[in-house]
Amino acid sequence: MLRYKEIFTGSQCNNKCLYCLYRRKESPQPDVKSVTSALKQGEEDGVALYGGEPTLRKDLVDIIHTARQNGYRRIKLVTNGQVFSEHQVLHRIVTAGCRLFEIKLWGSHPELHDHLTQSPQSFWQTIQGIENLQRLTLDRFICLRIPLCRQNYNDVINIITTGINLRVHRIILSYQDHNLAFGELIPRIYSGIQVSILNRVWVLTEGLPFCVMQGLEHHISEIYYRHDNAMSLRTYKQHKYCRHCIYQEICPGIISDYLTQFGHGEFRPVKGNKYIQDLRVLNC
Repeated sequence: MLRYKEIFTGSQCNNKCLYCLYRRKESPQPDVKSVTSALKQGEEDGVALYGGEPTLRKDLVDIIHTARQNGYRRIKLVTNGQVFSEHQVLHRIVTAGCRLFEIKLWGSHPELHDHLTQSPQSFWQTIQGIENLQRLTLDRFICLRIPLCRQNYNDVINIITTGINLRVHRIILSYQDHNLAFGELIPRIYSGIQVSILNRVWVLTEGLPFCVMQGLEHHISEIYYRHDNAMSLRTYKQHKYCRHCIYQEICPGIISDYLTQFGHGEFRPVKGNKYIQDLRVLNC
C-alpha cells in the first residue's frame, strides 16, 4: 500500500467550483516555510500537494525541490491541470521532479465542465494540459479524478471515455454531492467501472460505503489508502445497521450530511464475503 504525506498548499484557485469545500472555508495561504517544514521526512515515501490549486504558487518548484531533497521518491500534484496548457510551466514542474498528476475533470464537454468550475475555457485548458503531459517523453503517471455530483453523474461514462481517449493511467470516481442519492448513482458507477476495465484502465471509487459496492469492493480506494490530512473536509459516520456488517472495521462510513438528507432506510448490512480477510489485510 502506497502512503502519501498530504500537504495543503492553500485555498487559492483559478476556478470557483460549485462543490469546492475550500472555497467555502477561507484559510490563509501557508507560507513556504510552513510547507517545507511539513515536508520533513516521515514514514511515507511519497507526498501529495493539494489545494485549492497548488500550481498557482510561485514557490511550487522550490517546494518540489525540497520534497526531493528530503527523500520523497513520489511527488504528486492534485490539480485541475489548466496551467499545464503552458509548456514552459509544465516543463519547470516536471524538471523539478514531479511525475505524478491527479487531474480533475467535471464533464466530457465544455458546457458541463465550465458550468461546474464556473471558469470559461477551463475544460479546454485542462484537456490541453493532459495532452501536453502525454507528449512528454519521460515517465509520468496521470490519474483522472472525476468529482461526482447531481449535474454530471449522467455524464460519467462519457467522462470516463474522455479519459480513456486521453490515455490516462488511472481513474478515480469521487463522490462529492450529498444530495445525490446512491440509488441513482450506483448503476452509473457499475457501468463506468466496466467500461474502464474493458479498456484496461484501473478505476477506483472514493466516498462510497462498502455496502453499496458489493462485488466491486476491490475498486474502493479507501482499502488501499487513507487521507490522513483531511484532503476532504467532510465528516463521515456509520449508519445504524453498520454494527451488523462485516465491513464495520474497514469502512469509513457515509458522509454525515447524506444520512441527514436521506436517512438510514436504504442500507443493509453485508453478512458475508469470501474475500473479507484479504480486504482486511489490504486495509492494514
